[in-house]
Amino acid sequence: MVGNGKEGLPIKTVVYIDELLLVNFAAGALFLLGAGLLAGQRCRGWRLILGASVAAASSLALLAPEQPLALSLLYKVCVCSGSVAAAYGWPGARPFGQLCVWCVLLSLTLTGAVLLPGVQARNLSVYLPLSPGLLLACTGAVYLTLRGVLLLFGRSRAQDFDAQLTLCGAEVPVRAFCDTGFLVSDPLSGRAVVLVRYPAVRQALPPPLRDYLDAVLAAPAAGELPLPPPGLGVRLIPCSTVMGRCLLPAVPVQALTRRVRGRMWAQHDLLAAFCSAEEPPGCWNVLVGAEVAQKLGV
Repeated sequence: MVGNGKEGLPIKTVVYIDELLLVNFAAGALFLLGAGLLAGQRCRGWRLILGASVAAASSLALLAPEQPLALSLLYKVCVCSGSVAAAYGWPGARPFGQLCVWCVLLSLTLTGAVLLPGVQARNLSVYLPLSPGLLLACTGAVYLTLRGVLLLFGRSRAQDFDAQLTLCGAEVPVRAFCDTGFLVSDPLSGRAVVLVRYPAVRQALPPPLRDYLDAVLAAPAAGELPLPPPGLGVRLIPCSTVMGRCLLPAVPVQALTRRVRGRMWAQHDLLAAFCSAEEPPGCWNVLVGAEVAQKLGV
């Protein structure tokens, strides 16, 4: 950027591309995490890197020629939607909109210093006269403030709901409970796992699966595990609890569905892991994580 000084000599603002991209990558990642906190969404590490990369690349608009306001606004909307989509995918129209709005508001919270002297802007991209360290510290402060607010006021409580679990050709009515701290997934395929309390659904399961789970869960410390019947697709899922680490037998789930006022929500490509836990408070028989609950409209 070039201007005229008091002596008529050109004044140049030198922008280092690597520094610009690195700072905006870190800031974009923090803003996406903050938006996820406020919207109740979570993303995987590699998706966060992808979304932050989109946000960092968008900062190059600062170096482009000045564009009309309408075109700059359209560019900003596309960049915001693209970075959110890269980080969180498509969690639904409403959650996606919430993520975009929160991401924009958090950006405005940080760049509220645009009224300060020395600030330069082009194509709705702002160049702050701050060191990269101070800028990242301010961005981190915004994120830590969000964490503090959630720590003080808490999150909305988990919900339980009626659903239907379809596995191994059987349709099993269940009472599901959403626990935001339940984060079990298959380490090989990355598929989400729901935890099924076996005694509550035993009679509804097909005989081959029921006989196998009886043998495995009746005496888990008896020694060598029996071989599962062919065709069930059984795998063992590592799980950590307050009692220690264990391996739980799991089978593929064709669908976990929920009907609300005539509308059906469904989640496919899951695994159902079975445990022999006693009846918990609330009488749920399936435990799901926040990601699965969101896909079911909870």
